[in-house]
Amino acid sequence: MKVSGNLAVDTNAVIAYREGIIAVCTQMEKADTLFLPVVVLGELLYGAVNSAQPQKNEQAVHQFLAQSILLPIDESIAIRYATVRLELKKIGRPIPENDLWIATTCLELEIPLLTGDKHFDYVQGLQVINWTN
Repeated sequence: MKVSGNLAVDTNAVIAYREGIIAVCTQMEKADTLFLPVVVLGELLYGAVNSAQPQKNEQAVHQFLAQSILLPIDESIAIRYATVRLELKKIGRPIPENDLWIATTCLELEIPLLTGDKHFDYVQGLQVINWTN
């Protein structure tokens, strides 16, 4: 499934959206479709249940999910993960494990990623939209 002209979101982008960061809100609002990698959903749910207001925050995560299309991990993404992880190892630029899954999901499906993390720039071929630049 190849997708174009849409936007996937990293965990920090969803948090920034909830905080009303204008640059993030603008990017998300102009997207035709928001895609939520399953790893991001896991991170958001963990943050919710580990917070001072778990019920309220979990509800907010589910509301965001309802406005997005969930991107699962499949065999083609796993194959891409292995290749990209090796490439990053060879150049001495590993990135956090969950972010590697997020990146390879976006790479495989050809969806740009909205994030505030600069280490995604090390992933060759990944279209990164970084609101902090």
